[in-house]
Amino acid sequence: MKILAAALLFTSSLAWAAEVSDADKRIVQAVQRLGSFSFSKANPKTQEAINRYLDATAGSSEYFALVEKYQIASQSSTLLKLATEQAGTPKSGEAVKLLLILGQQAALVQTLAALAPTPAGALLESIANVGSQEAVALASAALTSPGIPGEARLRAAKALGLSAAGQKALLEAARAKTLPDDLRQTAAEALSTSTDEAMRTEAAALLPLAAKPALPPVAELARRVGDPAKGQAVFMSYCFTCHQVEGVGIDFGPALSEIGSKLAKEALYDAILNPSAGISFGFEGFEVKTKGGDTFIGMVASDTAAALALKVPGGVVQQVAKADLLSKTPLGVSLMTPGLHTVMEEAQLVDLVEYLASLKKKG
Repeated sequence: MKILAAALLFTSSLAWAAEVSDADKRIVQAVQRLGSFSFSKANPKTQEAINRYLDATAGSSEYFALVEKYQIASQSSTLLKLATEQAGTPKSGEAVKLLLILGQQAALVQTLAALAPTPAGALLESIANVGSQEAVALASAALTSPGIPGEARLRAAKALGLSAAGQKALLEAARAKTLPDDLRQTAAEALSTSTDEAMRTEAAALLPLAAKPALPPVAELARRVGDPAKGQAVFMSYCFTCHQVEGVGIDFGPALSEIGSKLAKEALYDAILNPSAGISFGFEGFEVKTKGGDTFIGMVASDTAAALALKVPGGVVQQVAKADLLSKTPLGVSLMTPGLHTVMEEAQLVDLVEYLASLKKKG
């Protein structure tokens, strides 16, 4: 059921969106050709046309780009609807990012408090995936909030482990001994797969995981036969947030729909156990720091004279104006989490590889 629900979530469209009129489209195109345009100073008819266009394209990449570029606060209610109805997906993360930019943090907090455990957890996941200081602070506050259900707090802790700022927040909570006991295991697993070796080392001392037996050699593992159905469930637990299979999952790392036709079992094990041994072209990782104090880790989506767009784990794209860019440093290691096998059982690893090996090119 979990896999089916995720698939439906990713393929659903916004039924409440309307059709785009040619007149409104022409106005939006004209506005975009202007060297400078202020939505707040535009005449009411132009504002109405732009808002109609945005309502009709809500949830599209163009929609998010326009709202961000022109800081259109009148779209806050639509953004909040996207954040909740698409919670757990990159669209929700984009909506959350814009809500925070538009100063709508209080609305997010109020919405979280009113949600049931499962949707609250999905929304917290989307908030954490944004990775900015403000988003991480909001998700971190939920970890110790008595009004947030345990299921939701667990999802928040796991999602915080995907970003540099989130990992730092988890580690600081562990240092200060403010991390709730029921989240220690989740935080330990999240931090054990950080790309930052110093982070992994300190986390291992503060939040030690139970030692596991050493894995057999890859050649021996490759001879084992796992259960692909169980492996699919493992994929949905550990790989879903960065990879897609036939459109299900988050478009961040390489798509895996046909990975079984490309790699033999031995190579699949090696890719999981030694992710930095071979980094696919176009998926190189960078650490980006801003003058405002944010640190993002992800892949460059675009790099122009005006701005750097960085795609972060979870699928959100962070736009950093070149004027606000402090540094952009190649990671030198894979963005795929090292030590992934340490947070699952050996049998789960075997099932996961069996599932990946079953993903063949059709026809």
